Amino acid sequence: MELQGVIVLVITIEELDPSSKPCYVIERGAQGGSYKRIDDKDVPLSSTEVLALASYGRATPSDRDAVAGAGADDLDETLVDRTIDRAFSLTPRAMRGAPDKQTKLERLNILDSQGNVTKAGLLVVGTYPQQFYPKLFIDVAVHAGTQKGMAGSLRFMDRTICEGTLGEMISDAVAAVAKNLRRTSTVQGVSRVDSLEIPEEVLREAIANAVIHREYGDRFCGQSIAVDVFDDRVEVTNPGGLYGGKTRENLFDGSSRCRNATLVKLMSIVPLPDGAGSPAEGNGSGIPMMIDAMRAHGLAEPLFCPGFDRFKVVLYRSKIEPVDHGGGLIVTALKHYGELGTRELAEHTGLTISQVRSRVNALIAQGELEPTAPATSRNRKYRLSERVG
Repeated sequence: MELQGVIVLVITIEELDPSSKPCYVIERGAQGGSYKRIDDKDVPLSSTEVLALASYGRATPSDRDAVAGAGADDLDETLVDRTIDRAFSLTPRAMRGAPDKQTKLERLNILDSQGNVTKAGLLVVGTYPQQFYPKLFIDVAVHAGTQKGMAGSLRFMDRTICEGTLGEMISDAVAAVAKNLRRTSTVQGVSRVDSLEIPEEVLREAIANAVIHREYGDRFCGQSIAVDVFDDRVEVTNPGGLYGGKTRENLFDGSSRCRNATLVKLMSIVPLPDGAGSPAEGNGSGIPMMIDAMRAHGLAEPLFCPGFDRFKVVLYRSKIEPVDHGGGLIVTALKHYGELGTRELAEHTGLTISQVRSRVNALIAQGELEPTAPATSRNRKYRLSERVG
């Protein structure tokens, strides 16, 4: 094809079916011969990236694994009883014909058929799950500036390690972030209404999704969920990439894919400590709600950044002018990150490579972006033009 007066060869490589991933150099094996392309470099995949790709389309119910060394004494009896009571109300058939408490716990998959405590059961109604999984917590860190380390020797402005059950972790993490965000007051009728800078329901949804949809396989249990609060945004990052057919392209279609089915079911029943309701609806409405709520508050749409073995959601704090969905995401990303290449823009915006290219070309034509190098350069990136920046 012709590109800016030069004839170039275009090669289209079809993506492998998920069941065949990762693609690797046969003589080196999957672990040593799998790579990802970053700019003009071949970067070896980490062990967790290889594992995440290999299990992308397959059910790996690690939330039902028995917890070694844990017994019924490690469960919060009061919370267990309240969960059983709610199960009678919300899912009465689950309790049908259950003659004793152990059978009820087996029906809810808090215990397995041998009476062992499951990972999901421990995380949802355990007395102190971190006794068995010390790194399964939420790490909320507040940073000075817009990047980590900008404050020199002062590593954090504030930091909270949120432990306990998943419900307690979610509630504590929302509170830890909220106390470091600005609040605005508006008058409605005769009342003054205080609202959080980022809608609390969006913040809760992002954190709850990270907790519920993260990878709980043994290889990932040494990784915590990170919530980083910067001057201009909040980032929520969890171990484990997309699952079960979810891609950047269909992330917003309202359908639900469940990596941890037992955990999601339990979290839809267990009473939460702050009375906020269930964090696990399981009907795919969470992401559309987040987008609508951020728009309604005049904020940039959330950025969803899936990786092979992690998933990050970025919630921007400052209000922006209304922008179109595609081009606006690119402008917003460049405002926050400076110069970015095509693949970096795809990662930060959730758009596909082809979508990024078409929108970048349109923005260049409108004079809003400018390239940093010729079209044939491997180092070509994009930045905002002076009138926009």
